[in-house]
Amino acid sequence: MNKLTPAGQPSKDNHQPYQYEYEHPFDNDRLPNFIIVGVMKGGTSAAAFNLNLHPDVFCVTETSKFETMNFHKHNLKNSKGGFNAWHKELDFFNHKENFDYGIDIYKTFFQSNCTAVGESSPNYFHFNEPQYRGCLPRMMKTIPNAKIIILLRDPITRAFSHWNMIQKTKPEWGKTHIGKSFYECTVDNPKHNPLLNRSKYFSNLIQFRGVFKHVYVGLQESLMLDPETEYNKIFKFLGVRSGNLNLPYQNVHCQEYDSSLDLKSINYLKKYFKYDVDNIKSLLPNLNYSLWNEY
Repeated sequence: MNKLTPAGQPSKDNHQPYQYEYEHPFDNDRLPNFIIVGVMKGGTSAAAFNLNLHPDVFCVTETSKFETMNFHKHNLKNSKGGFNAWHKELDFFNHKENFDYGIDIYKTFFQSNCTAVGESSPNYFHFNEPQYRGCLPRMMKTIPNAKIIILLRDPITRAFSHWNMIQKTKPEWGKTHIGKSFYECTVDNPKHNPLLNRSKYFSNLIQFRGVFKHVYVGLQESLMLDPETEYNKIFKFLGVRSGNLNLPYQNVHCQEYDSSLDLKSINYLKKYFKYDVDNIKSLLPNLNYSLWNEY
């Protein structure tokens, strides 16, 4: 099945560009049937890239996103988060300002004839943060039958990756952590610390599983260790063919850090995350946690 997307994005089957024409067999009134909702720094970019390698799967990328915006001449200047930014995230449901642009604009990002059509916005998982209030109800109302993919990562290494990203990119939203050591950031106001709160998964996992009928949970470490096996599990979940597909899976956004995790931080965070990790392991005992820290 060819992937036909706006503005002449090449097919992944024959690498020849298609011209965008409405007589192509698009479902132009289509909403996504799967969403990668998180977690931040949990391999969502790699998952979006690698799922797109499958000929029957389309997941929004930064390229398809901006081709769509240019073709339809979307004016998103008053949007928030990733909706109008040069990366894969749409952030449609977690910001009311984006949702208020309307479902018709959201649908334009999914004009594909693939069996599985979706997007990857890891901020959706963190719907309990004040700035994202209303995210989960908006998802429930709009895409109640969507399949939800959640990728977890060892809480300590996820937080460390989050901290490293802040030190490198110096975003406005991370200004309170810029220039501080990882340990300083972890012990700073832990109840209201996004570095730590975004590594606590159990409560939000429970709520997603309670709201959506189809929820797949995997581990970032397993996807990196054995992508063939792990992506085949996701393909089965999405209802597309799996097996010996020989796809060129890649790691995405993997960077060398300028510093290493210090023992003081590790020991502190093992105690801090232990309750949450114990609950996750009880909830999802069949996942392979061997590459996580011992909590």
